[in-house]
Amino acid sequence: MWLLTLALLGASGALAPAAGAASTRSLAGATAAGPSPTQSVASVTAATIGLPTPSSVVALNPCGSPSALVAACLARTLGIRGTRAFVHPRLRQPASPNRLSRVHRRSNSASPTLAIPAAAPPQPGTPAYLQQAYDLAYLSQTAGKGATIAIVDAYDDPNAEADMSAYRSEFGLSPCTTANGCFTKVNQTGGPNYPATNLAWRIEISVDLDAVSAVCPRCHIVLVEANTSKPADLAAAQVTAGTFRGVSVISDSWAVALSSQTDVQNFENYGPYAFPGVTTVAASGDNGYLGASANDYPAALTDVAAAGGTTLTPASASGIQSPRGFGESAWSGAGSGCDLQVTKPPWETDAASCSGRSYADLSADADPLTAMQVYDSADNGWLVVGGTSEASPMIAAYYALVGSAAQGPSWAYAHSALLNDPTTGSNSGANGSCVKPILYICNAGPGYDGPTGVGSISGAVSPGAPGIGGPGPNGSYTQSVTADTAQLQGGVYPNGTDTTYWWEYGTTTSYGQQSPAKDIGAGTAALAVADTLTGLQQSTTYHYRLVAENSFGTQYGYDYTLKTAAAATTTGQNQAPGTPPTPPTPAATTPLTSPPLSTPPAPSSTNAGSAAPTLTGLRVASASATTATISAAVSTGGAATTYTLQFGITRALGRSSRGALPASASGLVSTLGNLAPGRTYYLRAVVSNGGGASTSPTIRFRTSPVTITSLAIRGNQLRAVLRCHGSASCRVRLQARSGSRLVAVGQATVRGNRSATATVILSRGFIASLANGRRQTVRLSVLSSWNGYPATVTATISFR
Repeated sequence: MWLLTLALLGASGALAPAAGAASTRSLAGATAAGPSPTQSVASVTAATIGLPTPSSVVALNPCGSPSALVAACLARTLGIRGTRAFVHPRLRQPASPNRLSRVHRRSNSASPTLAIPAAAPPQPGTPAYLQQAYDLAYLSQTAGKGATIAIVDAYDDPNAEADMSAYRSEFGLSPCTTANGCFTKVNQTGGPNYPATNLAWRIEISVDLDAVSAVCPRCHIVLVEANTSKPADLAAAQVTAGTFRGVSVISDSWAVALSSQTDVQNFENYGPYAFPGVTTVAASGDNGYLGASANDYPAALTDVAAAGGTTLTPASASGIQSPRGFGESAWSGAGSGCDLQVTKPPWETDAASCSGRSYADLSADADPLTAMQVYDSADNGWLVVGGTSEASPMIAAYYALVGSAAQGPSWAYAHSALLNDPTTGSNSGANGSCVKPILYICNAGPGYDGPTGVGSISGAVSPGAPGIGGPGPNGSYTQSVTADTAQLQGGVYPNGTDTTYWWEYGTTTSYGQQSPAKDIGAGTAALAVADTLTGLQQSTTYHYRLVAENSFGTQYGYDYTLKTAAAATTTGQNQAPGTPPTPPTPAATTPLTSPPLSTPPAPSSTNAGSAAPTLTGLRVASASATTATISAAVSTGGAATTYTLQFGITRALGRSSRGALPASASGLVSTLGNLAPGRTYYLRAVVSNGGGASTSPTIRFRTSPVTITSLAIRGNQLRAVLRCHGSASCRVRLQARSGSRLVAVGQATVRGNRSATATVILSRGFIASLANGRRQTVRLSVLSSWNGYPATVTATISFR
């Protein structure tokens, strides 16, 4: 985590606030920023000129604490302990987030035309970084036009438009001004007479505007300023926002803490907080779980989407190896609750032990240590600002991007299988402690939990151009390097459309060479990709980047470098700027106790003397009720190699599947069959050649407990008979597609060991398309929220 703090505070130079430059006004509620420093602190401090020791950095609360009488903004600003001066990050040359070419197609020549120039990796906390971390690069560049987001805050920021313009200009985002019709500012009644100013709330307004700009730069923004931070004034501003022409999403980055039924009723009586056709997103709070008798409003209301908070770290800081390239966990300050004074909405399917409203619903980055860089002229320029005040406008912008504004908080539950699922972290140590049986309200885990909701935002919910995962734990995509080869590994999101990828490389940022394009299919989750560049010159620095393409466009990754060795020996060296050499890190899977390794026979004695093969990144790429597709990156050592997949329903394994890989292979993909629905399986892989053998850690996966026994179209309905295997009920999400077009969504609950008919309504556009009499194909996906693997069945329907 502190590695990320280094990046946030600027990897290019001395970053302590200059004397006299930082604001020194008193701030309420200073709290320690994150967990105790780890052993990595010393290396971070030594690598940064002028950076204070990590123990001197704190998260400052400019707005105080919420109460029944006054709302508090939920911004958390990184500062220096003692002086309480804000940390001012020094930005390096920012990377443009616009990495998409919608017209360029891959060239088969040795020197393809470059559609997007090379760019250095983005600095954490910038728009390009956030878009890559949440797979939003395509949506942020192409979606949101015509959508309007209302931001409700207290008091006036006279420099709101100018500060937002400075932010957007810094990061290459399109202008959003009053003159071009993109930005509007009004008071709580919709007029031009603005309230008094307040320095703390000016920070809040800045982070709100900048967060929306970072995620949805094409969206229009309406800033509604309440006269004061009293609930009555904010409620009046809320009504103005909800009825303002064109508004489809509202962001509330503030909270009112309520405990008594009378206070809750008074708050609700001030006015509505959600409106027809409009989604309201409200910050869940920055003080963790408040206890059984207190909750933060309006986030706790049934018809409001509560924004939870996470700690978002790059893989180079977290040490996590995954195709996504980022680690994410529950932020210790993220608000959550089980509000027994609010009726539980029908879409919430968490444990019955919370009979009231559980929140949060959906989450995004909020930890001040991993937070956004924000521009606020009232506080001498650039700040690092987090809190659920960062998460709320990001989620509001996300709702606008994916076009789900009219669906409210239930939308996230219907699409939970396609969201990121942070499974670690807790907020129970803040104010009050969770007790059994509602520990999940405070502790992150698989599926729904209080701090992160059903998951964090992800572009995987919408078909589009591919996404490029972040670099690995060593700060680059390089796994190993010899004098004439380099093994590269990364991640690509197909985003629901058949996708190919390749690597561009060369001795300059014009590249000039590319690896063969490979097809990775049309899934939704990020897939690990691995390739070896050959024929390189020894002792030479190469530039390279990962590129992916489908019918929506071509996405270009950022530029990295590697240096080949002087002799033909594997170095494992990473040459990414500013990152020390680090050996390859194994995949982020949980090692389990397994029986002694059974090594398959070497493929041929002619391979004697070759290097032993290696295997990394063993994962389940997809699974249904009876099959699972397994993938991993493999280095064969230049010799033909065999692999064995050992699996079973206990740690003793017991079953196996074998195959062979050619000497040129860089990965394996294999499908296991004849599996049982709804069962947990244990799996490990062994690779072997004449040079030796290696084995992976043992991982676990679960097959879908749902099977589809029949599928039919009746009028405008798609009807499926589903079978739930096992004693527990199966709660699933339904998606129907015709080609790449989403034509129906829904959800169903089937009792354990029973069958039931699930019905979804087909879209009007699809029904209209049937009138031409052509043969139509509909694919129904049943998505299991507990593991995210879809079970699919296809029906072909003819209308003449």
